[in-house]
Amino acid sequence: MVAVVRRAREGAWLPVLPALVSWTLLFGYQWVFALAYKGHQHTVFAYYSGVLGDGLLIPGVNVAGFFVLRALTPGIPWRRLPLYLLLGLATAMSSFLVQAGLDLVNWSMPMPFHWSDVGEFHFLVMWAELTYLYLVLATVVNHWSQVRLSPLAWRAFWSGLLGLAMFALTLVADYHR
Repeated sequence: MVAVVRRAREGAWLPVLPALVSWTLLFGYQWVFALAYKGHQHTVFAYYSGVLGDGLLIPGVNVAGFFVLRALTPGIPWRRLPLYLLLGLATAMSSFLVQAGLDLVNWSMPMPFHWSDVGEFHFLVMWAELTYLYLVLATVVNHWSQVRLSPLAWRAFWSGLLGLAMFALTLVADYHR
């Protein structure tokens, strides 16, 4: 019991926060939407990228990013946050436009270039997620030698990249079938 209290005081529970926020914003809201969904498209539960990606992989990537940022706290390029916001917006817009252009419809985009309520919210969450990932990546690039010297940051960085690669595989699997 004493060890648990000591860990709590040291902030050991802190990594749970990005996982919980990520899970809620990436998957939890879709679960709520799915309960009330009356359309004819498959919901989040029909997609590997929805269940495995948004539900597990991306929250894990965000925790890895949290550990990287925590290890490099003084070097986080906060002044460039507007740039990362723009990059996140451009990437999110591009992915939605490519999805529409390829006629990859689902419950968030039931018709090309027409987003449902869940799709509009997903766009905002995706924008925030991409902005965060750009911030983590820029921090790693700017402080590569420090990342290599910190075992925690090094493992977290490569774990995050592995999580993103696995997420990409879930997207391929979803649209391949």
